[in-house]
Amino acid sequence: MKGSRKQTVNSVAMHNLNLGFVDSYFRKRIPGFMNVNTLSAINLERLITTMKDAYAKSSVPNKVQQRSYEGDIQNAAISGQHYPINTQTIKPFTYTHKPFGYSVLDFNPDTGEFIVYNKQEWNENNYYKSVTQGKSSLPSLMQYVPMGMEIEVIYRNNAARYMQCDECREYDEDHEVELETFCENADCNSDDVSNDLSNLAANPRVKAYKFLAELNIAFGSVTKNSEPVWIVKNDATVDLEYVSMPMTLRAWRAGLELADYLFQSFKVASEWSKAFYGPCGGHIHLDKDVFNNTYQYYAFLSMHYDNPKFIAAIAQRPIDSNSQWCYLQKPNEFAKYAKHKLRSPNRGAVNVSNSTIELRYFRSNLKIDRLLKNLEFAQSLFHYTSQLTYQDIARDKAHNLKYYLLWIKAYRNTYSNLFKYLVERKWIKYTERKNLGWQLVYGDDNQMQPDSMEINNIENNNGGNW
Repeated sequence: MKGSRKQTVNSVAMHNLNLGFVDSYFRKRIPGFMNVNTLSAINLERLITTMKDAYAKSSVPNKVQQRSYEGDIQNAAISGQHYPINTQTIKPFTYTHKPFGYSVLDFNPDTGEFIVYNKQEWNENNYYKSVTQGKSSLPSLMQYVPMGMEIEVIYRNNAARYMQCDECREYDEDHEVELETFCENADCNSDDVSNDLSNLAANPRVKAYKFLAELNIAFGSVTKNSEPVWIVKNDATVDLEYVSMPMTLRAWRAGLELADYLFQSFKVASEWSKAFYGPCGGHIHLDKDVFNNTYQYYAFLSMHYDNPKFIAAIAQRPIDSNSQWCYLQKPNEFAKYAKHKLRSPNRGAVNVSNSTIELRYFRSNLKIDRLLKNLEFAQSLFHYTSQLTYQDIARDKAHNLKYYLLWIKAYRNTYSNLFKYLVERKWIKYTERKNLGWQLVYGDDNQMQPDSMEINNIENNNGGNW
């Protein structure tokens, strides 16, 4: 997982590179998370080969869950601290377990490598100030806020109240009704309980561990002695909570795409578990220290408190009397609250603790495009507010929703999952017929860039300095 930060230049066209180690579908997905050049293509091939080998050998980090002991399963050889994939059952940690410390996972799009760095380097800037003087590192890394994620799931068919498939439940939620839609799927409207341990491959607790193992491997944690990048915890309100290490958006894109290509992890997980269901949430954690500018922090929080309907749309949740998640009452003396980074007065949609900002409003999900939409929203809001000055906020009211939406339209390639979602939900009008598939857009200095068509629109409509 460790690698050089040295930037590779002189990229060549994809069709001139040997990408025969992947199928044509995934080949088209690669530019979405990686700049294709000779070095990155070679490293990606090595990475995929290593991941396949790790899965075949059940080479999973020892610390992904509580240790297994000999005698749990008959006629199964231990692999590290756990039994092999398709044999091992899930053994969650307690809810208070926090193993990741200050580590952050990144993915270098120029070299095709996962990299772990210390969060203090990001916060203090010292490391990057020293290495960027030689123009040999990645100054764009400073734009990407570390984001940890929690994905809550419940087992299918373990209670009669979980009686809709994800598609039907999502349809009902979108139309603000409950338990009205049922399809022909065998898992829909079924209360057949089956937790027979004699058939381990069919046991959802075995599949839950398989999902955990695949996530670690797909995000680059491929040896028994590696530090895990995903763990699983017990949660009193749901069955399991999958918790990630803090990662940059670049790492999220690479890892999710690799998990889908190598294992179809999320599609398979949706067959034994439910995530898009009332009790399940998908939380995103940001380090509070990344907001070292009071104006940015004020604007970031204001975008939430001043736009509850928009936040509900992003969260894919309705607003009603039962929606405790959307408690977005603005704190008293909000300017003082933002300046001193005070704790939240309540545990609502945005929960601010001593060290983190937890965005708790997202509905849990097992669809990659929806997970990326949520991550892109958090990253884009950080990116947008980081460019605002006091004048932009005080004089031009640039922290109003309409300016953010205009900005997203300009950055529609950088945040394409979010942009596509906002167009579908009619928050953004966009009629140009073009491929909405997402891709990263880098300038010569590796900085995220807006679509050139929209730069003048931003300046003319807002009048600010950003």
